Amino acid sequence: MLKGDKLFFRYETTPWIIEGLTFEVRPGEVVGLPGPSGRGKSTLAKLLAGHLAPQQGTVTCDGQPLPRRAFSPVQLIFQHPELTMNPRWKLGDSLNEGWRPDACTLARLNIEPAWLSRYPHELSGGELQRLALARIMSPHTRYLLADEMTAMLDPNTQALVWDAVLHWARQHGVGVLAISHDRHLLGRIAHRIDETFAPPNPAEPLKLHRAAA
Repeated sequence: MLKGDKLFFRYETTPWIIEGLTFEVRPGEVVGLPGPSGRGKSTLAKLLAGHLAPQQGTVTCDGQPLPRRAFSPVQLIFQHPELTMNPRWKLGDSLNEGWRPDACTLARLNIEPAWLSRYPHELSGGELQRLALARIMSPHTRYLLADEMTAMLDPNTQALVWDAVLHWARQHGVGVLAISHDRHLLGRIAHRIDETFAPPNPAEPLKLHRAAA
């Protein structure tokens, strides 16, 4: 289980963004996390992935602290993949930096082999996002934190990406945290919804349309 226990976090001159929060993602489950901007969703994801350190509280993955130097079993993917790619590297080099994705992974994400010989500026945001996903869909990844991962994609590409991610997560027992403003999307993909950051009495109650696996 990925667990943030009694987390507190704030930047130097701000009030507490995260205050005494305990949050869990179990292996193989998809947790939807809705809520408006500025409420702390992305900060929580960074804490759970080890990108930020809490002032108080602990983060553990399957009972162990996150590794500081080795490949982390908790991977975080953002809305803008171009920020995670080295602009001087060909995409094939970036893709194989952590592991070498197999042909099945590339095919499920509809990644064309020709893309691997190009540079990041030569591809669209949706194409880069699929490559960013392939890079972290490693056998060593146990939890995927998707922060508005498909917000900038067209509906067809969004469906393709989530189909590939959910298939991979089911196959390998990977826990997924899906952060999104799109409550309808979360209702379709999540086993459960965490309303920690949602405003009280949302205009449209969130209904799950997907049975838990």
